[in-house]
Amino acid sequence: MPSLIVVEDLHKSYGRVKAVNGLSLQVHEGSIMGLIGPNGAGKTTTIKAVLGLLKPDNGKVAVLGEDPWDNPKIREDIGVIYEKAYFPAHHRVLDYLKRVCRIYGVPEARALEVLRLVDLDAYDREIRGLSAGMLQKFEIAHALIHNPRLIIADEPASNLDPEARTKLLDLILRLHRKANTTFLISSHILPELSRVCDSMAIISEGRVLASGPINELFERYSAKAVRISTDKPEAFAQELKKLPYVERISTDSRGVSLVTTEGMEPNIYEDAPKIARKIAAVIMGIELGTASLEQLYYKVVKEKAGK
Repeated sequence: MPSLIVVEDLHKSYGRVKAVNGLSLQVHEGSIMGLIGPNGAGKTTTIKAVLGLLKPDNGKVAVLGEDPWDNPKIREDIGVIYEKAYFPAHHRVLDYLKRVCRIYGVPEARALEVLRLVDLDAYDREIRGLSAGMLQKFEIAHALIHNPRLIIADEPASNLDPEARTKLLDLILRLHRKANTTFLISSHILPELSRVCDSMAIISEGRVLASGPINELFERYSAKAVRISTDKPEAFAQELKKLPYVERISTDSRGVSLVTTEGMEPNIYEDAPKIARKIAAVIMGIELGTASLEQLYYKVVKEKAGK
């Protein structure tokens, strides 16, 4: 499939701070790509360069085959969802979107169409009266008005609670399936992204450390996890941390998930029962499966840091 976004060796500094340092990535048409990394990794700077809102110091950016810098034509085919968007607070939802329709030169009926598409029925409510979840739906409707080929979302779920984040990502999936819209989603909230993205670019310190289809990334970095179901997950985790081959651990109310040094997963089947006897814990099960997206991220970062 063709690439709607191509970034090659992108550099951008703010004074002495290098926000982006030789970053390269591609976003293929029809995909949902996640640009993941911690705050300060360079995600927002990259997105601003893709949108043509800032000029790179060096490198190449092409969107829909053109340089986006100061190029209004490109923006006609892009919808944008910002982390913190600002709209005229006193305008009513439907009236405002009708104004946007007139700006883009599309029929005003499109305003009601996109509101129904995102399942937002607060047509006559003032924008300032929308909840955080409703405002996010409104922003997506705003981004869809002109039927863009590409939607870029910068931290779209960062201000939402877990339930609202889930609903937002379900909506993105539905829109993608219905219109085959391409998405580039920047986020540092990793668990939810694994539900919607088919590809990822893992970014740290202004560079892409790894990118590609998610299943290939898991295979490439041998990102496997061991799941131990136990009645004492916190105590179990404290003992597991003492094992030299355990790299990363996370717990919940039902057990422990961990990533080991490559090839060391079978050792858990011998060591876990010993730990259980030591802390008087019960093991309900030990399973080997695919690591979480967060575990994959840290595995990639650790491996690249060692090179």
